[in-house]
Amino acid sequence: MKLAILTGGGDSPGMNAFIRAIVRSALNIKPSSSVWGVVDGWRGLIDGNFRKLSKKDTAGIVHQGGTILGTLRVPELKDDKDMQDGIAMNLHDNFFDYLFIIGGNGSLAAANVIDSIIKKKGLRTKILFAPGSIDNDVCNNFGFSIGFYSAIDKSLEMLEWIRDTASSHRRVYIIESMGRDSGYLAFFAGIATGAEYIIRPGENVDFDKLVNMIAERERDTRIIVAEGYEKSGEEVRDILEDLFNKRNIKHEIRQVDMGYFQRGGKAAVKDILQASWLGYYMVKDAFNSCGSGFYSCFYVGSKPFVIPLEKAVNDENVNTIEIPQEIIDFALALR
Repeated sequence: MKLAILTGGGDSPGMNAFIRAIVRSALNIKPSSSVWGVVDGWRGLIDGNFRKLSKKDTAGIVHQGGTILGTLRVPELKDDKDMQDGIAMNLHDNFFDYLFIIGGNGSLAAANVIDSIIKKKGLRTKILFAPGSIDNDVCNNFGFSIGFYSAIDKSLEMLEWIRDTASSHRRVYIIESMGRDSGYLAFFAGIATGAEYIIRPGENVDFDKLVNMIAERERDTRIIVAEGYEKSGEEVRDILEDLFNKRNIKHEIRQVDMGYFQRGGKAAVKDILQASWLGYYMVKDAFNSCGSGFYSCFYVGSKPFVIPLEKAVNDENVNTIEIPQEIIDFALALR
């Protein structure tokens, strides 16, 4: 059996663990198999750029952030029918039985389109997909995205550094977090570090009440702003500074963007284990001639949820972008 692996979209810690799991599970369970890496994500599928992988190629990569295969965004793929047909034919003409993908929402949408073309034309390749995103916004009703807990670890480290400086200088820090339209990364990181306030996407913030809270504090205040919130960190800072001036509050405000620091660095243990478990399980299913599908789980040892790609791509049915009220109540109780 001939297998291919693609890492798509934004990189997330745990992708290398996924690559390692596919390669080693396949070659150990069925040594006659071959495993090929798609170089530079979707661009590699368009160009037919594949690299054969051995167990030796995956030695020592399990903790590494990023992806050894590379990932380049190809925004035109979304609407270019010729490009989509070309990818489907590239997979077929190179005799790939299965394509394993780890990526976010954009890659999932592309995988579903390519899978539809393959089925319509009666081509050979089946597609198995695992969620890889620091934003935890890919079918999160069925499990956590690989890379999410690693990004929380990085966020926690930076937020603790900021606390030291904020406390020393009695400052207010406005801290911007990644997360796209989802507030999960900002919110979970804020809970873990004990941030004083987390502004969620879509939240109607009572800035007067927020200023009251800041004024009552003796030292540091850290306010995390999720990427999906309608105002930037700079705009939040301007609003607070205006209210401070009107009320003669002397706290100094600084603004920090955690940004791409949240995405890099070594993978957290949970992401390594989850990526490895899903990779192993997907290989087993491929060797049992399964159909295309999306794979997700909450923890190692639990049977993965296997969802049709056309269902997984429908955010309204499989995804919860809003932070559940129970989690919000939990955070408020810890304040």
